[in-house]
Amino acid sequence: MVDPLAPLPDPAAVGDMVGAHGQRHALLSRLGALRDKPEPLAALLVDLRDIEHGDDPRFALTLDHYLESWLGARPHELFRLPSQRLLILAPADAAALLDSGARTLMHMLRSHGFGVLRFTAYDVATQVARLAADIVPGEALDRDALLSAADRAQTAALGRLLDVERVLHGADLNSLVREQPIWSFADPAAPVVVTTELVVSLDELESRLDLPLRRDDWLRHEVAVRLDQGLLRHLTRDRAQDPRPFAIDLHTGTVLEARFADLLRRIPAEVRHRLTAELACWEVGLSAPRFAAAAERLGDLGFAVAVDHAPLSALASLDLGGVDPAYVKALWPRHAAPDVVAQLTAAVQRFGADRLVLWRCDEPAALDAGRAAGIQRYQGPAADAAARASGEGASGEESPRRGDRAESDGGADETAAEPTAAEDATEAKPGLFGRLFGRG
Repeated sequence: MVDPLAPLPDPAAVGDMVGAHGQRHALLSRLGALRDKPEPLAALLVDLRDIEHGDDPRFALTLDHYLESWLGARPHELFRLPSQRLLILAPADAAALLDSGARTLMHMLRSHGFGVLRFTAYDVATQVARLAADIVPGEALDRDALLSAADRAQTAALGRLLDVERVLHGADLNSLVREQPIWSFADPAAPVVVTTELVVSLDELESRLDLPLRRDDWLRHEVAVRLDQGLLRHLTRDRAQDPRPFAIDLHTGTVLEARFADLLRRIPAEVRHRLTAELACWEVGLSAPRFAAAAERLGDLGFAVAVDHAPLSALASLDLGGVDPAYVKALWPRHAAPDVVAQLTAAVQRFGADRLVLWRCDEPAALDAGRAAGIQRYQGPAADAAARASGEGASGEESPRRGDRAESDGGADETAAEPTAAEDATEAKPGLFGRLFGRG
């Protein structure tokens, strides 16, 4: 049994373990207060570590919003924890809602092949010590050490986030953004780039700015939120004269924000009509009405809408809630099943050869299977290589630059694609951002 009054053997270790993650200053203080004076609250601790794309900030943000939506207008607190975990505190009478939301989400993720969501519910009034022990494994909470660690964490987190803000305002994004073409091989002898996706690598952001994005879920999440807006500013300032069609990742939470329309209207109408917003397929599974509302809003503002992150196993049953996408991006699995050609053939029959994009093609086998199924459109290093072998590809766009091909989608160290951009108002050392943005 955990002794809630037992001191931490090494307070600094707790500061390093918990204090190295954003929002932990508030969480540590909150847990200490609850230990001293328990409140009638329900808590839900959600673990995304066994979920595919669980480390994708855009995916995690979508799941956060979904769970919060079950609470309606009820007051609640949300904390993003280390190791892809999430804690929600709500009034005790919302316990059943939190449980229902978590179980529904677990079923949806499992049925679409994303893995098993693990979660634990707590009655905070009687189980605060157990909750604290689960968040800080093996140790109890000492309030003085906890608050000291919280103070250190707050300063460190703010400093890192200010570094990110500095990068996301004012830089020459033409040197930062990488392009990942979607190729049409309708004529195998003359592949054509039909649109170009703009992406960012969080791995590169971490290495170039010395940011602990892999270890700091909160910071990674905050960066992802800012990248949405940064890329839209980039399109306004740096791509307005570029006649090519582009695609960017967005998520419904960003699109449905009140200020989104104002931000988007700064992009000239003739540019918006050349843009495609890619919404992740899991968003329609979480809330078809929100997905449809986001797609409608984007359409009203001149965007085309596509669906990405679709696992092959989900294509047959994917319900898009009445949305008619410009295309659907199906994820090429790293370990393809024997019936992969049959799955792709069925998807072509459903969506059409010119509206299904085989995505993250990082090996020639992906193109071979796609051709056997009748797929015409591909994205990834293998598609780039095939286009080069065909004479660099004629296109309605220019072929991707050599550096872009080298950093194309699908590498082993990639992070999931994020809505991108970086704008740095301070002077940067030459070469600092040369490889900042890359694989999505």
